[in-house]
Amino acid sequence: MKRRDALVKELESGGCLPARELASRLGVSKSTVVRDVARLREAGVPIRLDQGGYALEGPDTVKRAIDRALRGRRVLRLEYVGTKGVATVRDVEPSVCIGGRGGHWYLVAWCRLREDVRVFRLDRISWAEVTGERFPEPGRDRLAELAEAAGG
Repeated sequence: MKRRDALVKELESGGCLPARELASRLGVSKSTVVRDVARLREAGVPIRLDQGGYALEGPDTVKRAIDRALRGRRVLRLEYVGTKGVATVRDVEPSVCIGGRGGHWYLVAWCRLREDVRVFRLDRISWAEVTGERFPEPGRDRLAELAEAAGG
């Protein structure tokens, strides 16, 4: 998993990086990079092949927005498409991003719309943006709910 995290970090640095360059930077084979990119895409990380190299989609990808919101304890506004295909815009207080079933990534967060802890599958988040609003540290009760939702 650490290798894939390093791969995403390389792509976050911007630009379009060929598999050969990524392999050199990460100290792995080109085929390992191709395999890791495929697994990351399956997990919902928006990586595209562009001009012979890999790049993250969009100026502020979903994953990047989530990371920024987590680091800054900022409210995250996102559009989530549920299993029935219905999209809703929600403001959430992100807690943790975890890998889970089937290689998918999930965001565990307090959902202001539902006033409850929710688990959002990353590949079902159409877009996300960090708001300027900070949220406080969760209290003990909410921490317990978040831990339970995260499987802990």
